[in-house]
Amino acid sequence: MAKPIQATPTLRGEDAKRFIREVMEEQRNPSPARIKTLREAMKAKFNFPQ
Repeated sequence: MAKPIQATPTLRGEDAKRFIREVMEEQRNPSPARIKTLREAMKAKFNFPQ
């Protein structure tokens, strides 16, 4: 029998602030390597044109 899925822990305090800052920075200045990986994955999985 499969194990139950555990809930993701809730971020609080400084951890939450750091996470929000990182997400906002990624949106403003995305990593070229991350963009390349996402495009390759979209093309392989969904035959998505670049």
